[in-house]
Amino acid sequence: MIEIKIIYKKDIPELLSNKSFWSHSFLSISKHRLYAHLNNPHLENNDIVLLLSYLNEELVGYMGVLTDQITLDGQLKKIGWLSTWWVHPKTKGSGIGREILNTMHAKLDGQIGISQFTPSAKRVYDKSGYFTTLKEQIGLKAVLRSNFSFVIPALYPKTEKFGFLFNQVDYFINFFVNIKLAVQKIGIESNLKKFRVEYLNTIDNETLKFINQFNKTDLSNKGASFFEWLKAYQWVQEAPLLQWTDKSKYAFSMYDKEFGFSFIKVYKEQTVIGFVVLQKRNYVSKVLFTYYDDFKYAAEIANIIKLQAIIQNTREIICYDEAICKQFKKNSIFLYQTKKIKQSIISKAFNKTNFDDIRMHFGDGDCSFA
Repeated sequence: MIEIKIIYKKDIPELLSNKSFWSHSFLSISKHRLYAHLNNPHLENNDIVLLLSYLNEELVGYMGVLTDQITLDGQLKKIGWLSTWWVHPKTKGSGIGREILNTMHAKLDGQIGISQFTPSAKRVYDKSGYFTTLKEQIGLKAVLRSNFSFVIPALYPKTEKFGFLFNQVDYFINFFVNIKLAVQKIGIESNLKKFRVEYLNTIDNETLKFINQFNKTDLSNKGASFFEWLKAYQWVQEAPLLQWTDKSKYAFSMYDKEFGFSFIKVYKEQTVIGFVVLQKRNYVSKVLFTYYDDFKYAAEIANIIKLQAIIQNTREIICYDEAICKQFKKNSIFLYQTKKIKQSIISKAFNKTNFDDIRMHFGDGDCSFA
């Protein structure tokens, strides 16, 4: 018999202290994700955090949800972004995965969305009939340095055992690439002589006022409480001793060797002209949120992102900001660039099918945490 157990915000303290839950052969959520949910500024006590699925009293699956707020047609609405969905392989064909999805859809009155997913999950979402397309964003993966040690094992998992060899190839290629980048860095710096940056931990009033100038069409208007929560309660924890963690027990993001956010406030002389949120995970940098005048300062914002990437030893930048991507395409700093497509879907329960007037940031939904 299939049983679905609902975990609400009010249940989190008890779940954190439940030793049997954490000693299971697999994890349904990480402790730091639970703490993040507990402190989510949009989450109320009776909001759902997690569904646990049992088959004959055995835990065999789960689905996580991130509560957020979005603006549609001038109205503020609550939404649950589906962030995790997993069922044990031995239950294939039992209908448990679909039962979890149906339960989440029913309990949230259909107010759900998905900001990233696998092709196999997309087929299930389409078959459910619950969803419509929210956005299909076109972006870039801009490659600064050789990254064979990540790319090849990601495409061909059986090659992981050759990791040392791929690292040596990267080291050899990047020795010469870094010489090229050092020369190009001088040119970028010369174009930024009138600009300076400030790195933030908290969002001051000046920054918030600036953000509010450029978020009028945003799907989700992010304020100080969101950005400060994002930085304080990261779903992925930096773990230099990665192999000694229980990362393998969880099917989603939990630990990595390097992970962090940069909140960058950009000035031209004494005037604020931009605010950018970047995520860096190992050798990959993601442009999550951007606020600036794209007619006047796209080149300068792109240069600041490139300059940080060079200094941080970044190998790839992933970006969906149209104006910044155009600037990247003009530049010879990259070894090569490939097209990226990010699809997002939303429940038909919101009674809206045309989202052309809405801007989505790369970091909307749960994409800031991956």
